[in-house]
Amino acid sequence: MTDATTDNPTMPLDPPTMTVRPLGAKLSARWWRDFVFHSVGLVTSTIGFTLWVTAVSVTLSLLIFLIGLFVALGSFYAFRWFARLERRRAALVQDLPIPEHYRDAPKGSGWFERLKFIVKDPASWKDFAWTLLCGTLGFAISIVAVTLWGLVLGLVTLPAWYWALPDTANIGIYEVDTFPMALLTAAIGIVLIPVCGWFAHLLTQAELAMMRPLLRPSREEQLAERVEVLTSTRANAVSAQAAELQRIERDLHDGAQARLVALALNLGMAADKFDSDPEQARELLAEARGEARTALVELRDLARGIHPPILTDRGLEAAVTALAARSPLAVTIEADVPDRLPPAVEAAAYFVVAEALANATKHSRALRVLVRLRLDGGRLVVEVADDGIGGANADGSGLVGLRRRVEALDGELHVVSPRSSGTTLHAEVPCAR
Repeated sequence: MTDATTDNPTMPLDPPTMTVRPLGAKLSARWWRDFVFHSVGLVTSTIGFTLWVTAVSVTLSLLIFLIGLFVALGSFYAFRWFARLERRRAALVQDLPIPEHYRDAPKGSGWFERLKFIVKDPASWKDFAWTLLCGTLGFAISIVAVTLWGLVLGLVTLPAWYWALPDTANIGIYEVDTFPMALLTAAIGIVLIPVCGWFAHLLTQAELAMMRPLLRPSREEQLAERVEVLTSTRANAVSAQAAELQRIERDLHDGAQARLVALALNLGMAADKFDSDPEQARELLAEARGEARTALVELRDLARGIHPPILTDRGLEAAVTALAARSPLAVTIEADVPDRLPPAVEAAAYFVVAEALANATKHSRALRVLVRLRLDGGRLVVEVADDGIGGANADGSGLVGLRRRVEALDGELHVVSPRSSGTTLHAEVPCAR
């Protein structure tokens, strides 16, 4: 783990702190999420059942007329909306929504073409099935889970309200008519909390087991989508490579090549003046020496823009440290990465940091920048956060080029830049070693 600050000892941003949550806190958080999942499920299952019954009955009754086809199209879109709502409900207990994949008609298609596409899409019929299943079995599961928690809550709080009942509280095996009995019942309720939490979690897992096959794309659909993504990223990578070659050609033609031509001319004129005018020849040689130095600097900068030598020789952490040293901003580096990573991964991460530092210097009015490099589950995570004015354009030419470079390696690049709150670039690149 390396934590280095360049130019300024002040930390630019608060570093993340790792906390270890006790088992009880983890269990209570899981139980709470299960309870919210089933409480929301009571609402969505009611909506789903109403939607399914209404859509099916109205569609079938009007199907002999042309308007019935319009109603069928609207019903399928309603089922799709409900399925998306349910995917987000699943995120309450599994952190991320269930992924989706639909086959959409080409833009400009008429309503009948859209209806044919949506009817032929297996995902539409899965949404249809889940809407019915959620409105029936899902409702029953949510009722059981919420009722269990309600019963346990009633037992735990019984000492606070048992006396207000017109009759004694009947627990089933005994009656509560005194305060000590109410306290005993509350103790039993506390003991039953883990049992209730365990059973409610089983109900959550059972509902997710029914939900995932119907709301998640099939393996064939996932593979087809993956092929589309890879085709797109490959095309973007080819375009980015062509643009990079054009940039290199332009820089060579307008920079180093022009310097070398001027150097050759000065040397030729110096050779012609060497006997007749030695003083002018020496001046021409001095100019030629300056052109040579300038050409070397431009060639060195061009080589660094293609692939910096320090990245090849010493690895990503050293290359990023060198970038930070050249930046006029106060840059803090937190690196926890191996000495060497795959060359393509190192290059992508390097240029993400380089572009972020350049943008922070030119546009963000930032004073401090934090660069984090770490491995997370076989992926290299690169985060560059500044304290500037924010408002960065994620579709700018520089960031689009970076995104294509990262996506060509099956990675992701995200830009978070709210106004007046700084800019954060977050890149993740798979790095199988």
